[in-house]
Amino acid sequence: MKKILLILTLLSFQLSAFNSARAQLTIPGTSVTFRLNNEDWRYLRTFELPEGGDVYLYCYVGQVVIDEEADTVLPFLRIYVNRHYDGELLDLVFERYNKEPYQFLDEYSNGPGLPESGGIGYDGVYTNPSDQKDYRFYMTYFKDRNTMVEFRLETTKDTFEEMDFEFKDILSSVK
Repeated sequence: MKKILLILTLLSFQLSAFNSARAQLTIPGTSVTFRLNNEDWRYLRTFELPEGGDVYLYCYVGQVVIDEEADTVLPFLRIYVNRHYDGELLDLVFERYNKEPYQFLDEYSNGPGLPESGGIGYDGVYTNPSDQKDYRFYMTYFKDRNTMVEFRLETTKDTFEEMDFEFKDILSSVK
């Protein structure tokens, strides 16, 4: 009987852990929710921005992702929240582009990663000057009340296909 109770307790714990991984998370200071699709994603830390916002960083640790150069890659989700941005959405997009230029592969104004109120999303690539690697990402920008949000999922270009399902699943949960 003790073995059965132990098995049921362990099963219950595993199910609650799975359900908590699929629980809706709210981006602090907004009404925007999203879901991490499994236990393979970990919250890393929050950075405070000098201009009055925060960056929330999560990384994928589920399985080792190795790129073409045999380097370990940590795909990540980065959420920028700017509570005091007084410009237009496209101004923010242009400012971010000027800081970190990239090539557009696709641009969209509704769909995965954008709440029903709309915004703008990109599928893009860039080369990181510090490691000379090519990266690919999904990036969405939208406004929630008076808060601007940038939602970005990124990995190296050669591991993007491997992570695409994970990325799209998370993006499809943004509400």
